[in-house]
Amino acid sequence: MDAVSSARKPRTERIEVRRSREAILAAAEAHWARTSSDPAMSELAHLAGVGHATLWRRFGSIEHVIRALSARHVELLQEVADATLAQPTGWDAIVTMVTGVAALIEAHPALPRITRRMVELDPDRRPGAQWEDQIAAIVRRAHEEGALRLDAEANDVLLAAFRVGDYGYLPAEARPGIVARQVVIVLDGLRADGRRCELPGEVVTPDELQRYFRQPLD
Repeated sequence: MDAVSSARKPRTERIEVRRSREAILAAAEAHWARTSSDPAMSELAHLAGVGHATLWRRFGSIEHVIRALSARHVELLQEVADATLAQPTGWDAIVTMVTGVAALIEAHPALPRITRRMVELDPDRRPGAQWEDQIAAIVRRAHEEGALRLDAEANDVLLAAFRVGDYGYLPAEARPGIVARQVVIVLDGLRADGRRCELPGEVVTPDELQRYFRQPLD
């Protein structure tokens, strides 16, 4: 084997490792977007389109897959946190946090389930603990600005942000419009001045909602 071929082989192997790892994590995330139950390793290999040996080499157990997905979700949440902290006012920060978390969970509906599984694996784990002080400071600033209702505390805002994005059970074509309306409703409920913004999009009819509940998850 010549020097060029020797150099290509490790690079090809690294590319294959990265590709198979991404396929496994994508399949795992799609699975947990549909259900709270853990897949068997053999099922996950099938969903990812990889061999059993490849799966075991990349991840030694389902727990390792959960931890890898959780680490990825934390990185995405940190991006939302960074954007939130960069805002000029407390209210702008709250709007950025609520809309950012909602958009993130809309794009990654497995996130709440993976977070709960991580708490089961690590009972002492406190999801979001690294951002508690920052969120509390944002809420204090919004209170001082007179923008946030005084009886709303940090956990109220945080729970609202996560709840409004937790619509993973809805079909993909319905999620953006429903989430957009819910974001406005939540933010209006947090305003100190009681101002109401126009709701975007069209109202969801009872027949549409029933149809969404009956559609298979994608």
